[in-house]
Amino acid sequence: MTSLLQRLWFRRLLWTLITLITLWVLLAVVLSWTGQRRWLRLKAELDAEGETLDFLKLLPPPIADAQNFAAIEPLNGIRIAPGNSPAAKAAQAKRDAIKQSCEFLNHDRVNKAFTSEALRKAQSPDLSQIITALREKKHLSLPPNADTKALRHALEQHLPMLTQLVETARNRSKVEFLPRWDAADLPENLFTVAVPHYANVQYLSRALRLHGLACLESGDPAAAVSDVIAILRLAEGALHEPFLIGHLVGINLQQVGVELTWGLMQKRVLTAEMIQTLQQGFQGLDLPASLLQASRGELACGADMGDFLEHNPSRASEYFSVINNDGQSRASAFESALMLSIPTGFFTHMKTSLVQAEWEQLVRPNRDQGLKTALVVPDPLDVWVKSQNLLRRPDNLLARFAFPAMGQVKRSSALAENTRLQILIACALELHFLQHGSYPPKLEDLANTSLTTFDGTPMHYLTSADGRYRLWHSGPDGKDDDGALAAEKPQKKKDASPRSTDYLGDWTWRYESAK
Repeated sequence: MTSLLQRLWFRRLLWTLITLITLWVLLAVVLSWTGQRRWLRLKAELDAEGETLDFLKLLPPPIADAQNFAAIEPLNGIRIAPGNSPAAKAAQAKRDAIKQSCEFLNHDRVNKAFTSEALRKAQSPDLSQIITALREKKHLSLPPNADTKALRHALEQHLPMLTQLVETARNRSKVEFLPRWDAADLPENLFTVAVPHYANVQYLSRALRLHGLACLESGDPAAAVSDVIAILRLAEGALHEPFLIGHLVGINLQQVGVELTWGLMQKRVLTAEMIQTLQQGFQGLDLPASLLQASRGELACGADMGDFLEHNPSRASEYFSVINNDGQSRASAFESALMLSIPTGFFTHMKTSLVQAEWEQLVRPNRDQGLKTALVVPDPLDVWVKSQNLLRRPDNLLARFAFPAMGQVKRSSALAENTRLQILIACALELHFLQHGSYPPKLEDLANTSLTTFDGTPMHYLTSADGRYRLWHSGPDGKDDDGALAAEKPQKKKDASPRSTDYLGDWTWRYESAK
């Protein structure tokens, strides 16, 4: 009797296992077939729309070294990822040298005095505080009675590459960080690509700004204008790279140039030639095109990550750890076994869902609408991400966690593009003043000047009591506050950023200080 029961139990267990294996095989076959059909349909749609999933095809044409601002020795090769090769070690040495030379910029008192207040309070940094802090901490060789001329001299002695950057920026208007991505050793998954050069160019831009302020305050505005152009060259290099992080770094670098430009215009010390130089520099930046290029880069990287996981399912947990930023770099044996038990077709579906979402929610809206919907709250992409029910659509798992916070990215881009337009209009206004001795009663009187804002709303203009003018966009809340600065409006949250949905006030360019 016992033997019979054992045989029955064994048969049931065996049939159960056979049934489960059969169901798993059928599920794997169905998922593989349906996943491939979805993927091929999506690729056909992208091909018909003229889009590519090949990251290297997104790169701009190469620039000859003789014309490339980033081909000079302080910058050449700093993009090479960390490693043990001679080239990687040489690149790391360059990055370390730049970082060490610019560490004085991280001093608390320097940072506090250097806080960007031009567009929030219409105030310039206090160079006397910066000089005192740098002298006391002996970061630079400054005499006890150092003034702005001494600060300029100390910066040029401490960072001779600043002079080289400024001189090169005058003669080379094209920028591409080297080596090109198609000549670099890319990682097995583009999602993990290293961009160590971004930290260095941000250090250099801040040093150039400080040098420009010292030149401005010591009576050499032409040198300060040259510093702005060098900063914008660095910004252009970052904006040309097909990564969202590159786009955001480029925006930050432009803002550094904006702050210095505001100081130059606030003092009204520019000649017509200097103003035209600034015009050309800011006209060379195309932020909507950069955002679209970065979105396409996200699309290509998403497809590349999906391909990798499709062919390496055991390592899927590693990449979810990277996405979640939990510091885990290696999957455990259990996690690897669990990933291997998932049919490959499921990863094909996840890849397809990610690329389809990036195409429909990211690339196509940026291509067709640009920044017109940047101030729509809540952002449609953020709403889509939060609305995904992973129990109903588990194939959206990758899309749910891999998507960037695009609402914040688009608002940052819109603010930067608005400021760029305001600078171009401000340049036209200053040229008009030099020619006629006054500002025009309305912006439409400016010749050959685009007044089209990123979202099609009007750019407001008013001559002000200080004999100057103010330019403003109504900002995230859509309310016209007559060009009020952040410091003049009670904020929902303390120190609300102009790119925040909580920000109250306009996006304003003006020279009269906050009241």
